[in-house]
Amino acid sequence: MREIRIFGIKYDRNIEKGDNLARITIESLGKEGISVENGDIVTLTHVAVSKAMGCIVSFRQVKPSTLAIAIADRVRKPPEEVEIILRESKEIVRLVGTRLITRTRSGIICANSGVDVSNVDGGLSMAFHPRNPDKIAEMIRRQFLDERVEVGVIITDSFDRPFRVGQVNMAIGCSGIAPLKDLRGSKDLYGYVLRFKRIAIVDELAAASELVTGSSSEGIIGALIKGYKYDFSELGVKSILRPRKKELFL
Repeated sequence: MREIRIFGIKYDRNIEKGDNLARITIESLGKEGISVENGDIVTLTHVAVSKAMGCIVSFRQVKPSTLAIAIADRVRKPPEEVEIILRESKEIVRLVGTRLITRTRSGIICANSGVDVSNVDGGLSMAFHPRNPDKIAEMIRRQFLDERVEVGVIITDSFDRPFRVGQVNMAIGCSGIAPLKDLRGSKDLYGYVLRFKRIAIVDELAAASELVTGSSSEGIIGALIKGYKYDFSELGVKSILRPRKKELFL
C-alpha cells in the first residue's frame, strides 16, 4: 500500500512581516531530523502566511463605518472586526442571525471573509487572507526553489460546510500542484465508466494536514506531506471555484 506521511512544522517564534517561510520550514523541520525533498508538499496556515505578508491590522487602527457598526450589533462582533470583514469582501452573500457569509476579494465564499483573531497576537489584531492567495503560494514555492528544493505549496484555512457541523481545513491558494485529479472517463473496479469524478486534491491534503497542525495553541504553522504523487500545475485554487451560475446551496 502507498504510504503518506505528514509532519507538523513547529515554529516557536512569532512570524514577522518579510519572513522567508521556505527557510523557516526547512530549518524548523531540520531540527527534528526531517528533510524537505523534491516532490514533497508543504501546507501553510493562512495566519502564518498573512503574518509573513503583512496582512495584519490592529483593532486600534480601524475606524468602523456606519454599516459596520450596524452589522456588528447583529453578529455580536467588534465593529472594527466587521469593518475589516467588509473591507476584505466583494459582497455579503448571507447575513442570517449572527452568521456573516461573504465573498472574499479572491472569490472564496466563507464566514467573515476569512478574517481571524486567533493565533495573531492575543486579540489585539486581526489577520486577513492575502488578496491573491495563488500568487502568494507561487512566491513561497519559488522561495523553496531558491533553497534548491521543488515542492507543491498549499495555503490553508478552516471553513464551515453546508449541512454539516464542524469546520474542515481547505485550500485557499496553491502552486506547483494540480488542484484537481480528473477521473472522468476512467473505469471503476467493475468496468463502469466514471462520468463525474473529480477529486479536489488540494482540499483533501489541506484537511489531512490539520490532523497534525491543529488550529488552536499548538504553534504549528503548517505541515510537510511526503509520499503523495501529484501532477504539477500552476492553475491555482482560483481554477476550482465554481462560477456564479453553478454555485450550490446559495
